[in-house]
Amino acid sequence: MAYIDTLIEQFPIRKTKLQKECFRNWVMDECVKLGYTAQVETKGSSNNVVIGDADKAEAIFTAHYDTPAVMPVPNFITPCNVLVYLLYQIVLTVLIIGVGAGLGVLAGVLVGALSGDWDVGAAVGSMGTSLGMLALCGLIMFGPANKNNANDNTSGVASVLETMARIPAENRDKVAFILFDNEEKGMLGSSAFASKHKDVKKNTLLINMDCVGLGENILFFSPKKARGHAHYEKLVAGMNAQAGRNLEMFNMEGHLYPSDQSQFKHGIAVCSCKKAKVIGYYCDKIHTKHDTIADAGNIAFIADGLAAFAQSL
Repeated sequence: MAYIDTLIEQFPIRKTKLQKECFRNWVMDECVKLGYTAQVETKGSSNNVVIGDADKAEAIFTAHYDTPAVMPVPNFITPCNVLVYLLYQIVLTVLIIGVGAGLGVLAGVLVGALSGDWDVGAAVGSMGTSLGMLALCGLIMFGPANKNNANDNTSGVASVLETMARIPAENRDKVAFILFDNEEKGMLGSSAFASKHKDVKKNTLLINMDCVGLGENILFFSPKKARGHAHYEKLVAGMNAQAGRNLEMFNMEGHLYPSDQSQFKHGIAVCSCKKAKVIGYYCDKIHTKHDTIADAGNIAFIADGLAAFAQSL
């Protein structure tokens, strides 16, 4: 059974402390079966799974394993169209403020009408507006778990595991793998790791897979420092040797993909996207109940390319 199928079947939600612990225990056992050494590195509330020796690795492959709360609207990402992405975020923010303010005003009107004291109603309305907005923001991060997380980010975790399985034993000492915790809470896991491993943060080429399961276009976004890294051209060659998907190697400048790679100087983002005429490449359905698809072909394409890259180091 492919890793993506196992993960969706056995660990579809990784949000609570117990769910994450069960997943990590399974990953640790799987690492032993594959012949890797692994440890759970804890800092604050984050528990990152570190496979291999990250401080000595010449390249690191990563993904976040935590899953989000369900949202009524998707987290819509257009990495090559920053304007559309920002406009979408502004609309979401306005909606949150508007709904929060509406609830506050309604509470104030009700209190004022029932008590006959409109000054008290105004005070309640003002307080209710603030509390309403805070409550909605809290629901986005800490609300009920999304039950469907095939793309975000079960696909990324599966890509890391499939890459591990494809790299021959004699090439494994040059690479490491990290499954980050708490990306959905503001990239706390990758931030914790970067603060502890400063040399990795500054010098190591890191490839991060986030939402690689939906869309036939596989996109890499590399900052200038990553493109100047000694191993970057080997990465490009390894990926270009693959067939079956549309591969695009973009510079990060002028593009936007918010994920854990941003914590690292040589961090590269990898995602998959659909494409439309007006908005260009886009990633949809994530953070909603419709996140049910993770294309095994995408995962194999990425894992084969990264394994070829690892063998060239």
